[in-house]
Amino acid sequence: MANTRVSYRLAYVMFGSILSAIGLELFLVPHNMLVGGVAGASVLLSYLTEMRLGLFLFFLNLPFLLFRYRRFDPNARLLTLVGISTLSIAAFYLHPAPPLMEHSLTAAAGGGIALGVGIGMALRYGGFLDAADTAALGVTSNHLVKTRRRFWLINGGVLLAGGFVFGWEEALYSIVAFLLAFRMTDFSMSGFAMTRMIWITSERSEEIRFAMRSRFGKEVILLDDNEPRRIRGGTIMLCTVNRIEQAKVMREIRELDPECSVTFHAVHR
Repeated sequence: MANTRVSYRLAYVMFGSILSAIGLELFLVPHNMLVGGVAGASVLLSYLTEMRLGLFLFFLNLPFLLFRYRRFDPNARLLTLVGISTLSIAAFYLHPAPPLMEHSLTAAAGGGIALGVGIGMALRYGGFLDAADTAALGVTSNHLVKTRRRFWLINGGVLLAGGFVFGWEEALYSIVAFLLAFRMTDFSMSGFAMTRMIWITSERSEEIRFAMRSRFGKEVILLDDNEPRRIRGGTIMLCTVNRIEQAKVMREIRELDPECSVTFHAVHR
């Protein structure tokens, strides 16, 4: 049973890797577009050195994989190595193929979606295709704000470098591709679920419950209505929202209690 489960995850990680390679080699790279992270740096180095993209995808990720090797369990090591290797090999063999889209905007959209879905699928089943993804997943809540800032600075720097190398029109299309890839990665990781369960820990539970009911028509449930369980001085509450509403709900909760703890989980129906 365990071997079957690992084989099942391997198949999805490999499929996600191939889909990511398609997004890069058949959509973005032919139009001189890139995304952030190691993939974006690989595109830049491939262009400047005229070497295959697949080589840089593998060798730029390899030091990070070796550095964190002991932190992975055996299955994670296998899935990570297979994911990165499949991405590199697929990119290597897809390089001579003609682009699937001729128009830059449609290529940016198609490439961002394919890349994001592929990365998210690999992450969901335990593989990693980019060192930046692995670093982001190891972040604790205490360092979340700092890591997010670093994430956007690094990716912004890669996109800015792409503007100097490829031109600013291509940089604008690259931003479109990056934002689509970023959103689709999150969407794919949740299994394309449209419903999210929110866990809220706050000392202002009544205000949050009233706001959610009056402004969004959502019922917030206390973990125990008779004797609310409290963690770090806050009451735990549960609520389900549509994925489209998630950003608005998050802003509303943060405005009422900036110190509260909020966690989202995908709900599969």
